[in-house]
Amino acid sequence: MLQITDWVDGLVLGRKASPGIEAVLNVIRHDAGPASFMSTQELATRANINVATVVRAAQFLGFSGWSALKSELRHRYLASMTAEKLLDKDSSPGSGPAGASLASDARNMTRLGKSLDPDQVARAAAIIASAQRTIVLATGSYAAAGFQLAHVGQWMGRDIELHTAPGTALVNRLRMLEPGDCLVSCNLWRASKFVLEVVRVAAHRGIRIVALADRKTGITDLAQEALVVPSEGSSFMPSTVAAVSTVQALLAELSAIDPARTTTALRETEELWGQLDLVDPA
Repeated sequence: MLQITDWVDGLVLGRKASPGIEAVLNVIRHDAGPASFMSTQELATRANINVATVVRAAQFLGFSGWSALKSELRHRYLASMTAEKLLDKDSSPGSGPAGASLASDARNMTRLGKSLDPDQVARAAAIIASAQRTIVLATGSYAAAGFQLAHVGQWMGRDIELHTAPGTALVNRLRMLEPGDCLVSCNLWRASKFVLEVVRVAAHRGIRIVALADRKTGITDLAQEALVVPSEGSSFMPSTVAAVSTVQALLAELSAIDPARTTTALRETEELWGQLDLVDPA
């Protein structure tokens, strides 16, 4: 797990750790997979130290405690694995694959409820609201969350456009953004290098960045607001449930920033639906 070791060493930054903290770090470096699922007590037992030292080790690396560090470690560990490896490690309980998937998503939502800061969601919504234009850059299955943000945002009268692939169309749209406009990155699991490069260019041009991610990355480092969500799935597929739920919360905050504008846009959309006879009568 060279990636995990490099990450830990980058957080240590050459500082001298106590023997107890170093014991915790060595477990993380050399046995990241099992460690990412251990409780505080289990890790303490494995490292032959006490629970308080596990907490101090997490704080030494810049986290509030083991729970926060464990979530980051787990998503980095999963991001280091291919879909085939994730499938190989899957072992469905008696409820079968469907039951395992539902249980995994329920755990993700519990984690999200404990970790997501509503004030941060409100700040992210304010960035989008202040932008004349917003582009949402999403890849793979996480285009689902990006599509929801763009579609409902447009429904509310906001200029929000989804891009799911690289190319000249994205470059054209990026060129049209002005300083103060917004780019929302939905990039989770095995983060795309291309998206990071686009975000770097956008940030250099004065475009404000909102990131939806499952761990700290180069993209979250560039973002004014980074919404970190759990994405662990029960099989080879990362879960999109927490990401979509976070987008729903973001849209709720966006709609409340200017209620009169939102109401007007929704009314106009409903009228157009009626004129075009798009919706079946109730």
